This record gives sequence, C-alpha cells and structure tokens, in this order.
Amino acid sequence: MRKTVYLLAGVIALYLLLSLLMAALYGPSYGFLQGEDSWVPDGSGGWAKHGSPDGPPPDEASVNVPIMIRYVPILIPGLLLVLFLFTPLRRLIETPPPEEKAEDSETESGESPTPQ
Repeated sequence: MRKTVYLLAGVIALYLLLSLLMAALYGPSYGFLQGEDSWVPDGSGGWAKHGSPDGPPPDEASVNVPIMIRYVPILIPGLLLVLFLFTPLRRLIETPPPEEKAEDSETESGESPTPQ
C-alpha cells in the first residue's frame, strides 16, 4: 500500500514539475492554472479573449505552443503509470501475499502429521 502511495505522489509531483517547467518556458502562452476566463494566443503573436478575463491581455507577444508539447505533462506521468501497472515492474509495487502459518504440531515436533 505504501509503495502505491509513493507511486501516486511521484506521478502528481512529475505532473506539477513538468507543468511548472512549461509555464516557465512559454510564459502566459501555456496557460497553466489560468482557468476558463483568460487570454489565449491567437496564432499571430497577439491575444484572443476566452470567456471574460478580468484584466488586459499580457504585455508580451504570444507564442504558439505545439499541441504535443501541451500534453507532455500528462503523457509522461501516464507512461510512468503504464510502466508500473502493466509491465513486470508491477512486482515492485505489489505487496507480497501473507505467509501461511504452519500447524502448531508441525512446528513443535518438526514432524509432519501422518494422514489417517
């Protein structure tokens, strides 16, 4: 159970780290945690209104972020999950089955009981 929690925490941390990296690289053009009402790139270096944003458009020119780059923060943690859930690496996060305890007579005398 503890290993599964570590895997989940790792996936969340990887998503946040990659999203913050993308926001640092592309600035407001990436739109991490902006919400529904925001300014989005219009494709020609300007900004288009999406919904009803509170403030004016950003001062810097917009950058078109390629669609595959937009999905990197989702795809990389997803691949990590696939790697640990559907490959032999799954054994690393599985808990071993509980061992069955032998009968008391076997452990005390060291002999196995004879069938009758």
